[in-house]
Amino acid sequence: MLLADTPSATASQLLDLYLSLHGFGLVGPDDVRELGLEPEQLRDLERRIPVAWVLHLWQRAASRGARPEIGLLVGQQRGLHTRGPVAHLAAQSATLGEAIELFRRYIPVMSEGESLRVEPIGKRVRIHFLLNAPLLGHAVACEHSLSSALCWARQLTGVRLVPQAVGFRHAAQAAPAVYRQVFGVPARFAEAFDYLELLESDLLLPVPGANAYLKGLMQQRVSDMQAQLPAQHSARLQVLQLIERSLPSGELSVEAAARGLGISRQTLHRRLRSEDCSFSGLLAEVRQRYALQRLAQPGCTIEQLSRELGFSEPSAFYKAFKGWFGVTPKGYAAS
Repeated sequence: MLLADTPSATASQLLDLYLSLHGFGLVGPDDVRELGLEPEQLRDLERRIPVAWVLHLWQRAASRGARPEIGLLVGQQRGLHTRGPVAHLAAQSATLGEAIELFRRYIPVMSEGESLRVEPIGKRVRIHFLLNAPLLGHAVACEHSLSSALCWARQLTGVRLVPQAVGFRHAAQAAPAVYRQVFGVPARFAEAFDYLELLESDLLLPVPGANAYLKGLMQQRVSDMQAQLPAQHSARLQVLQLIERSLPSGELSVEAAARGLGISRQTLHRRLRSEDCSFSGLLAEVRQRYALQRLAQPGCTIEQLSRELGFSEPSAFYKAFKGWFGVTPKGYAAS
């Protein structure tokens, strides 16, 4: 049984990752059994599982010498037979733009470990990919998300889409040629956000086989599923996710969180107190988790991590980190 404050995903997410990593010889049935499941149980695609189980498979793959580009490669093997309810809903859209909007709206049903933000930029549209805990700051999982999203869009439209730009917050995990092969353009690194940019005209691409009647039925089903998610009723979980999504922009104030939830600052404080927590405590929790995740990855500099966490100066990050863990960031990374 899932705990109320445990971010969850549909089993389709875990099954898709398991089948791909198994194909690379990096995970096997015993890795799923460690989670208390038989692999066949993942065929119940709407079953809720902890997002942490996805991280478990990535960690098993890394411990067995997974190639640096494994996230990109696995993303390109997105399987149609492992589509969950949100992907099936999006497949009934009239256009790619409508499909992206449905994903943006209902992505918590697919996985509470991810969220999307869509931003028009002139004649382009930038799709921001935001990972939530426990995937927050996990470079391989991030590359998998962008790679699989592009693969999915190509499958959906039947067109080999090439984005106008691709950006990652982290340092390159693989050779430049690998990113160009997957995305069709050079990838940018040390960006403020993780994103794909498409042309506005790409969003008008039709989705062959779309069915408006089926879309209506499935949208009601997915909407009902979303209403049952614990995060929809917990101020603590909502604020945690808002903080995680706001790390790239640096909007890390209680006022910004209250605006994001459409309530007053006083109401937010009251709701958090009723769950025995505070905004400052949740902000520290997110920063601690993200810092440890990123420091474990190659190519992460203290200066870059300080910016990613929303600190004005690296010295402020050093002081905060020492207070959290009793050691400096460099000391932790060297241990």
